Amino acid sequence: MKKKLKIIIIIITILLGIIIIDSIQALIFNTNPIIGIETKCRKKEGIFVDNYHCSNDSNITKLKLFDSSCDNENVCNNEEYANIENDNSKEKLYQCLENELGGYLVTERDNLIHFPLTEIKNVNSEKIEYFKGTYASNHPDNMYMIIFPQNGTYESEVMNSFTEYFSNKFSIYQIFESPIIPTIYIHTENNDIDINSITDKCLAKVSSKSDKSIPTSTIKKLDSTNKIVIKSGNKIIGEINNKDKITEIIDAISQSKQYGDTFLCDGHSFDFVMYNNNKLINTFHIWHDGKRLLPTSDKGKGCYYYSTPNHIDLRKIIEEETDYVFYSILDFSDVCAEALELIYENNNNKYYLSCIKSDKVLIKFTLNNKTMKLKYALEKGYIEANRVSSDYPNILIKG
Repeated sequence: MKKKLKIIIIIITILLGIIIIDSIQALIFNTNPIIGIETKCRKKEGIFVDNYHCSNDSNITKLKLFDSSCDNENVCNNEEYANIENDNSKEKLYQCLENELGGYLVTERDNLIHFPLTEIKNVNSEKIEYFKGTYASNHPDNMYMIIFPQNGTYESEVMNSFTEYFSNKFSIYQIFESPIIPTIYIHTENNDIDINSITDKCLAKVSSKSDKSIPTSTIKKLDSTNKIVIKSGNKIIGEINNKDKITEIIDAISQSKQYGDTFLCDGHSFDFVMYNNNKLINTFHIWHDGKRLLPTSDKGKGCYYYSTPNHIDLRKIIEEETDYVFYSILDFSDVCAEALELIYENNNNKYYLSCIKSDKVLIKFTLNNKTMKLKYALEKGYIEANRVSSDYPNILIKG
């Protein structure tokens, strides 16, 4: 009997050890726990940790101890929108998106033509809850697709089929990914759609009674600011002296609110250091999404921050005032011929992909959502090759 009990204890200990190791690796590498299930909240739910899949192509891993909400809308972006989980709300949202997007496709001489999911190759239709593909009758290059997967679980191998479809049709297009609306692929003449205006129309905004503003005394001290130094870590990436731009930043800070009491304890990415001449006034931590901020003068404890209104994104100011570029590289190649592929060269250097896959490597510019093949972006001057090879040395190799 004692021997059986000892075996049971050993088995339980081994299983517990595996679960703990799995949880630790998920936290360290900010990835999915191996032991867990995918949920409709676009997260992988483990025994001790959850990994959220955010709309900005990032993942966030949290201990369940600090995870009080299923909806990763709050965890990833702290948005102020109403929940759209019930079927009636979803149908209204889908219809509104169709109406709004359709208006960008047509002229007075066009009709909207719908095409089926079967038009997209290699898509498992059982994994798609909702699909709408539409183009303009007389301007067939004006096209959109709206996709929402079963249970809200976005699998890369499923979404890659839609990406490949659009990449083969258009040199440049836009992708909109969000935890609060379905994923949208769209191509128009200028590719200049602002998804925030559409989102505002299609989702009912909710006001929280627990909104909290940055203290008035903190905001008042900012009025004397005449210089803002922008830093990424210890590196200075820009300096703002323009009075109008400084006012724009102060206005954004003053409109920011703290919503609820559930916050993600992730680190910030930038600092806005505010000066009057050379006298330090305050420093504001700015998060990677460009919407969350916190003054270092705030003496509160724990994880929290303030969020700018939906139409304000501080990353736009960073790009305008520095040479920093917000972008990501999307590589949806499963296999490729093992040989260096020259995709760009200038007077100084040649640049290669690690294997022959130039039709599978895309670049997405975060702020305008424009997406294109990396080769095209380099050739047309959308981004410098040296920047990409520095940021992604394993993808773009300088020769």
